Amino acid sequence: MAQPIKQRIKVHQDWAGDIPLKNLWGVYFSGRDGDGTLTNVGSNIKQTLDDFQPGSFHVETGLIDKFSSNDEGYLLAQGVSMPTENVQVNTTDIRGAGGFIQGYYGESRGKYGTNGLSIDFLETNTDIFDFFIRPWIVATSYKGLIEDGENDIKCNITVAQYSRTDAFYGDKWGSSQNPRRGFHEYKVRKQTNFHNCVPVSMAADQMSYGELSESDIKRSVGWTFSHYDINIPR
Repeated sequence: MAQPIKQRIKVHQDWAGDIPLKNLWGVYFSGRDGDGTLTNVGSNIKQTLDDFQPGSFHVETGLIDKFSSNDEGYLLAQGVSMPTENVQVNTTDIRGAGGFIQGYYGESRGKYGTNGLSIDFLETNTDIFDFFIRPWIVATSYKGLIEDGENDIKCNITVAQYSRTDAFYGDKWGSSQNPRRGFHEYKVRKQTNFHNCVPVSMAADQMSYGELSESDIKRSVGWTFSHYDINIPR
């Protein structure tokens, strides 16, 4: 076998260089006050709307917590689009520079407001969109994003990505032949934490008398946040 092929195989035999399982992930929502549940956020959304637009929306305050698991996150989340990163670059004009190329500089980092987080949710009979997300967006329009004050409606969102455990990578063959090998959970390979989040956009609903398709029951919600960080939980 050619040496480059051996080196490539050796790379993937190490856990750090192996291909991840991209379909193993979870989205976790947590409130910023009280006991950290989204039920508190739901109650604050309801109170905000009662103050500014009473009787306009029904809010199921515990809906997100009802379908959430400590191990798997929010169970009805179907997909996540993470923010990109970019830096705007510009150049300086230098009069009489002749053939010299203009100097360049970093102007600004890409804004979160137009480069946010997007999460796809599955619609159910008790509709997460109209009974929680839509009222949340409207309440955000009343409260704004600068002053939190009472009735905090912001949350933190964690996207955890899992992969195979590294427990048996030292002896893959031997461990695979051992009938008494212990069970090990999948491990978190990286975790992205978004802070001070609120939803700011929601795809429109679609209905028809035709055959039910995935687009009829899955919609995307856009989120804004103050900042995010990426780590590996220990």
